[in-house]
Amino acid sequence: MRSVKLSVALAREVSLARSRAATGWLRGTPQGRTVRRMIDGLAEVQIVDRSMVLAAQIFTSVLPVIIAASVFSGWHAAAETINDQFGFDSGSLGAETGASSDDPTLAAFGVVGLLMVVLGGTSFARALARVYAAVWKVPTLGPRDAWRWLAALLAVAIAVALVGQTRELTRIRYAGGPLALAGELVVWACVWTVAPFLLTKGALTGRPLWVSGVLTAAGLTAMHAVGRVVLPRTTANAEAHFGPLGLAFTTVSWLFVLSMVIVGAAAVVKALALDETAVGRFLRGPQQNGA
Repeated sequence: MRSVKLSVALAREVSLARSRAATGWLRGTPQGRTVRRMIDGLAEVQIVDRSMVLAAQIFTSVLPVIIAASVFSGWHAAAETINDQFGFDSGSLGAETGASSDDPTLAAFGVVGLLMVVLGGTSFARALARVYAAVWKVPTLGPRDAWRWLAALLAVAIAVALVGQTRELTRIRYAGGPLALAGELVVWACVWTVAPFLLTKGALTGRPLWVSGVLTAAGLTAMHAVGRVVLPRTTANAEAHFGPLGLAFTTVSWLFVLSMVIVGAAAVVKALALDETAVGRFLRGPQQNGA
């Protein structure tokens, strides 16, 4: 029912846009109005502010969950993910000089610490829920839906770890590179379809949902490809000049770029859903186009 109401609301916004007298390409043509909606949507959602908040929450919530979870499986999974995502050797941080996974103290942290990290890490999911609420004009989640925050956090954390593991596919001769790229795209598309569905309580469904997931996945995959070229040199220079602080600054800066992709993709899909051409009609679906 919520998804139907959302789609009907989109169709009404399109009808209202058509009824307004306008001149100039940005206002007088369907394509121009779509571009203007994208610009207005990015400004309305405060993409810079929300992306910075989201980047900080990923740094303080998602990454600790991945690292804490590695207590049960060894450090290597977390280390490989950090190496792949941010372009620096996690061994330089002294991660491999700590206690082994058999240490009783470490085991105690694995049970209690992981629980505390996960519960505290839902701040990321709450920030992400506010992004989708601002874009799609749906109510924010309350404490009674706290399980959705937890599920979204774990889904993103697992996806980040899986993306790091897709680099193993590059060992396959000839087809390794394309397979790794396709694997990363599929993982991101799945998680960025599931997360908005959870955090909007099912209000966002159907074509806008999976198109948002695919667009977000394509953007993150493209930025990751760029990062593999840019980040190793950038992080090496940052570490040489500022030590671990430089690595932290570079990591947060890169997370800000990735967060802009996440927020921007949602705003762009919302603008496309209001499009008056075939693109918008496809996203809204046949039933809502006739509303």
